[in-house]
Amino acid sequence: MLLSTPLRIALALPATLWLAPPSWAGDSSGLDPALIDQCLADASTEGEQLDCAGVGQESCLAYAKAEHRDIDPVDRQLNCLDAEWQVWETRLTETYDELKAVEEERGAQGAEALVRMERGWIAFRDARCAYEGITKSDGAVAEVGCKLNETARQVILLMAYYQEQT
Repeated sequence: MLLSTPLRIALALPATLWLAPPSWAGDSSGLDPALIDQCLADASTEGEQLDCAGVGQESCLAYAKAEHRDIDPVDRQLNCLDAEWQVWETRLTETYDELKAVEEERGAQGAEALVRMERGWIAFRDARCAYEGITKSDGAVAEVGCKLNETARQVILLMAYYQEQT
């Protein structure tokens, strides 16, 4: 799943930054987004919130192993990482849109700064994770895992900004 159209329009990023999900992404991953939501709801500190990144992996991998025995274990891992990354991308879009609405009510300066920050962060995340994909021995797994973790970290940051502003 790609980021929502409103976020793409709001950020007005070049199309090259909005790549389609990898071929191993799919709706049959077995990942339950409610695990992430429950983890975030139960977390009382930022550190506990950060621990929510990856919370869906164990059940997703168990499901993938049971339901997709014919698929290579690395491909199952990539699918689960990508599926959870897409959940965090959805949370990012929702959180960003909520914060942007608050900033727009307060005036253009904050909203414009938020857009610049998010554009810079996306470029950073993509470059950092591409580097990890190239330099780590587990390549694609490292890149998708990095995107999952960095996106979760950004969601948590934007959630904190939102709470400060409301």
